[in-house]
Amino acid sequence: MRRSIRRLNPGALIVKSILLVAIAVCAIIGLAGLLLPIIPGLLFLALAAILLRQFQRRQFRL
Repeated sequence: MRRSIRRLNPGALIVKSILLVAIAVCAIIGLAGLLLPIIPGLLFLALAAILLRQFQRRQFRL
């Protein structure tokens, strides 16, 4: 069987990189928010989960 090679579009690579950075930043702020009463931690953790879901949809789209 022939294995198909997917080539990444440079624009798609930039979008994926930005999305991963945004997920990491939201997760870090969310974890800090669980320790500090000033920052709403659950809000940022929920935002990180939503962004991760979008990232996974982009990864597994055929």
